[in-house]
Amino acid sequence: MKVLAIGAHPDDIEIGCGGTLAKLRKEGAELYFVVATNGQAGSNKISPEKLTKIRKQEALEAAKELKVEELFFLDLMDGLTSYSREDKINLIEIIRQVKPDMIFTHSTTDRFSDHMLVSQLTIAAITGASGPIYQEVKGEPHTVKEIYGYEVWNPLNTYQIVKDITDTIAEKLQALLKHQSQIANFNYADAFQGLARYRGIMTGAGDYA
Repeated sequence: MKVLAIGAHPDDIEIGCGGTLAKLRKEGAELYFVVATNGQAGSNKISPEKLTKIRKQEALEAAKELKVEELFFLDLMDGLTSYSREDKINLIEIIRQVKPDMIFTHSTTDRFSDHMLVSQLTIAAITGASGPIYQEVKGEPHTVKEIYGYEVWNPLNTYQIVKDITDTIAEKLQALLKHQSQIANFNYADAFQGLARYRGIMTGAGDYA
């Protein structure tokens, strides 16, 4: 099985579904990541140019922690207000190259603008990847079997699937700790461990979910 995870910012995938992805990898899946933006707006202390390089390296280190096969960067600017046709074609080509059985992206109910736009871009690219509409796009058409939305900063009011990540919460946290430029502002690793604990207790899925 091939799994493609798509996030707006360099740490969104690890926050949203790092434990689930680690679990899938242990079950034999190959993992691939796409980071949409360069994350240059993620600090008021580090210059955007320097932060872009730092966050790219942090994303690579976090992906290595989760044993990701390949990490793709779309290099869009932070603070998205829209996406272009070129952005859509680039993501379609990645989907056709990887040929994932399963895709994780931001929930369609996430109202943070960057997350919302990347979710919409993902759905549009999945649709485009499956058909012959874009003749200039490289690769053969590919249909994704399963699509899942994850929560990041805003816990979802309604959800449909809960995954026990008790066995992989440590791997999720280790990946999160690679994003030191962000944790320097506040320790969100503890916050998301708390959210996973809350989900586990309230749903009965496990110690962490």
